[in-house]
Amino acid sequence: MKRCKYCGAFFIPDPKVGKRQKTCGSISCKKALKAKNSVKWRQKNPDYYKGDYPRVKKWFSKHPGYLRQYRKNHPEYVEKNRIAQKNRDRRKRLNLDIQAQIPLKLLESTFLFSTLPCLDIQAQMDNSCRIRQNRSI
Repeated sequence: MKRCKYCGAFFIPDPKVGKRQKTCGSISCKKALKAKNSVKWRQKNPDYYKGDYPRVKKWFSKHPGYLRQYRKNHPEYVEKNRIAQKNRDRRKRLNLDIQAQIPLKLLESTFLFSTLPCLDIQAQMDNSCRIRQNRSI
């Protein structure tokens, strides 16, 4: 028995794979392993796709209308891509919204701390300050 690295479930490895098997075989665990391996591979091969654009551009110039025809013949691809693009746009907007809120939160926190007594680091602490701190606790 082995424990899946992604969901933590115990499983019996396939005899053909043996000790090398890392996931229990569920789709979500397989996807997680695939994503991790893809990231590792791209980190080891950062220049793999570099310079590929001219080749692709040349191919498309020799095959005008290919993408238009492909999309016409594969409406399921078009719909899947439309949904994926909406999700990418939504994630991008959410990320921008979060980044826009950071300065506001910083100002809010700064104002909150500036109104608290006895926060001047350079000031000497006297008894009145200690008493106020103890009351606030």
